[in-house]
Amino acid sequence: MREGLSSYRLGYVANCLSLEVGASHTCRLAGATPERLEALIEQNLSELEQILLFNEARGIELFRIGSSLIPFGSHPVNTLKWWRKYAREFDRLGHIARRSRQRLSMHPSPAGASLTSVHQRVRDAAIAELRYSARVLDLLGQGPEARVVLHLGGAAPSRPEALDNAHRMLDAMPEELRNRIVIEHDDKVWSAREVAPLARAHGLPWLADNLHNAIKPSEPEMPLAELLRESAASWRALDLRPKFHLASQKPDGRPGAHADRIDPRDFRAVVAALDGPADLMLEAKDKDLALFALRQEAESVLQPVSV
Repeated sequence: MREGLSSYRLGYVANCLSLEVGASHTCRLAGATPERLEALIEQNLSELEQILLFNEARGIELFRIGSSLIPFGSHPVNTLKWWRKYAREFDRLGHIARRSRQRLSMHPSPAGASLTSVHQRVRDAAIAELRYSARVLDLLGQGPEARVVLHLGGAAPSRPEALDNAHRMLDAMPEELRNRIVIEHDDKVWSAREVAPLARAHGLPWLADNLHNAIKPSEPEMPLAELLRESAASWRALDLRPKFHLASQKPDGRPGAHADRIDPRDFRAVVAALDGPADLMLEAKDKDLALFALRQEAESVLQPVSV
């Protein structure tokens, strides 16, 4: 971690390539018997313990848990009372995370958790997915800084109507679920300047993503320093440490595709734009290996001071 005004922590997403585990084993819907689901849950919880211990040993304090930790956790096919059956395992995992100050998060797929849909079945599925994700963070004893990252969804039948749907869904959402949300702008539909007012209206933080801002810029454009400053303010208004996504464009990939590693130029630009302590979740295909590469970059260029 860097010390001073621009201190930061680095984290990674879901899979630990060093250990070759991901705590995200699942199966086909047709094969989701109670026995099969129990076996997968036990395997995933065991792998999550390995990852949390790995992170603890290496001073990694930021990690995103894969959405398939509990396979079909929000689907009716999973009839297990998994939160009761595995309460002791969750207690143990939560203890590891808390003692090593690991800030955890989850991020359902946009298809699984849309805030803007006009279809009730889609909205019901989104609430179910949020309940599942929030329950995992609750079972792990995570504080209010641990959030479920949500995109808004599509813009049908029109942008004003879609935004109105999102407002109504957030208004109707139980407070305990709404307090677990952070809203992220995306690289296809909703820009940062569109997401920020929605989050502000509901007292929510919104999450800045440097690559999304480049691929789907706001109108007028929002420079990186402004993007991070405005997002950080939404976190600090809740007395929470800001968290951002840091990603680089994959060479020759579709616009918005994540590169294997973070381009050092993107890393330096984000760190230079920080206006205070923050957490940087790396969205890179090389996961923990990308994090270690950035640590080396920081040591050679940014000269961080350990604390």
